[in-house]
Amino acid sequence: GDCLTNEYDVTGGRAQDFRFGRVFSSDGGTHAVAGAIGGAYAANGGPAGALGMPLSGELGTPDGRGRYNSFRNGMVYWTPQTGAHAVRGAILDEWARQGYESGPLGYPLRDEVQTPNKPGAVQGFEIGAMYFSPDTGTHAVMGKIMEKYGQLGWENGALGFAKTNEVPVRDGGRFTEFQGGNIYWSPATGAWSILNGQIFDAWKSAGYENGRLGYVTSDQFDIPGGVQQNFQ
Repeated sequence: GDCLTNEYDVTGGRAQDFRFGRVFSSDGGTHAVAGAIGGAYAANGGPAGALGMPLSGELGTPDGRGRYNSFRNGMVYWTPQTGAHAVRGAILDEWARQGYESGPLGYPLRDEVQTPNKPGAVQGFEIGAMYFSPDTGTHAVMGKIMEKYGQLGWENGALGFAKTNEVPVRDGGRFTEFQGGNIYWSPATGAWSILNGQIFDAWKSAGYENGRLGYVTSDQFDIPGGVQQNFQ
């Protein structure tokens, strides 16, 4: 659209406003930022915010579904279904390692937020969430395992933060390790937690899901004088 301002100084470079976006110039080049991506960039503080100056214009994703801009300290992704959201820092590094939007999580669905009661951060994606904590690093929690994790109180529950991404195991099953235990899922049994402790140790000694007990089929529950957990 038409030009609305003269050039002016911004943190890290120069900018000029147009009717539907802005053009920024820095040692990273001269790039336009517009539309919903421009709105998300402004919401993150623009060039003075966490993302810094742009390093690319708006580009299409390989699947043809989305658009993105690269910035000095992160990226902003947009699709018609998910809107525009910034991805940065340790969460961006792990999302990139898993294949960006082509990986198992899909596109970002929420902005990154700090976890409310423990040091860490979480960002929602189409197929799950990416969690970061200083003690555990950055890991994805997805699908039915994420549903069970939510039922048990997320990172504030007995499981704490994720320590691994999903790990495939026999018969199409998967598990994610957390600080306080694991969540196992299989097509035949669904998703259930098993907490660190004597029951977990006994199951381990019997060979985990490969042993005579098979997969977990319940969470732990109280019984008179103790605790019980069911397996196949």
